[in-house]
Amino acid sequence: MAIPTCVFDSLNINDGSTYTIMPGVELGARLKTWDEQRSYAGGVTQTNVSEAYIIPMRFPLLVRGSSASDLDSKVQAINTKIDGCTPAAPKNLVYAGTTYSIVATPRIAYVLEQSAQNAFWTFIDFLPNRNP
Repeated sequence: MAIPTCVFDSLNINDGSTYTIMPGVELGARLKTWDEQRSYAGGVTQTNVSEAYIIPMRFPLLVRGSSASDLDSKVQAINTKIDGCTPAAPKNLVYAGTTYSIVATPRIAYVLEQSAQNAFWTFIDFLPNRNP
């Protein structure tokens, strides 16, 4: 099976050497939301039915570096791209030929476990939020 391309604002996060997407990618789907209130007739009615405007996604990544500081710089490179994501100025993420508009996204942190300190690799979850 071919490796799907995944480029986040010009940063290839599935190059197979520094960044590798692991199994478990979730592209997300719109979620319906509503409020339930008691109606005048005594039953329960659903009001404010809408679909969520921001859709969460999940990309489990393996990040490799040549030293502990290099590993940290690879993770911070993703965080730098994340810091520029806003609803007013979304960034593009292209996964397997489909372009997604990424808005608010939590920064990435990783645990300084033995693999990160000695082998210079770590698993992270990249959790971008996209527009529908």
